[in-house]
Amino acid sequence: MLASSAQARDPTWQAIDQLRLLLSRSGVQVLQRDCGERGLQGLYHHRSDTIVVCRVHTNPAAVWNTLAHEATHRMQACRGGSLTDPRYHQGMARALASRAPADLSSLRLYPPRERLSELEARYTAQLPPTQVFQLFERYCGSGRRLASEGRLARSALHRPTSGLAFPPPNQP
Repeated sequence: MLASSAQARDPTWQAIDQLRLLLSRSGVQVLQRDCGERGLQGLYHHRSDTIVVCRVHTNPAAVWNTLAHEATHRMQACRGGSLTDPRYHQGMARALASRAPADLSSLRLYPPRERLSELEARYTAQLPPTQVFQLFERYCGSGRRLASEGRLARSALHRPTSGLAFPPPNQP
């Protein structure tokens, strides 16, 4: 479930710094750059484990949205795939339609195979900072390795909580 619009869209620079610190501690390099591609706000480069936040933002809410979005892609890499139980995808889309319709409509610009990861990233970026921090710790916290390094960060079991699926607490 998404938090109130004001709560999710009003992060502070402190929350941005906290997420950047979480990312850095897990090995992600976070950079700010001028990006030449029109409409590009940020990106996660899996091979170099780098997040770039483009210098197009005019307020902390926009920076937060991009950083949380790209952090979600890092969580997907740690998890080795989707973060959410398929039963919640339609609900996530409905929540975005009501709170961030432009985010939902932009999904059609992506190839079908990328839409789920983009839905998750857009949905997660709308969550309050404390929930994003919790998700990041769950999927990429201490002792976790990227699935691309040969170890899955989580089991295939899911337990739904607030629209997002988590493994049972006793799973590594």
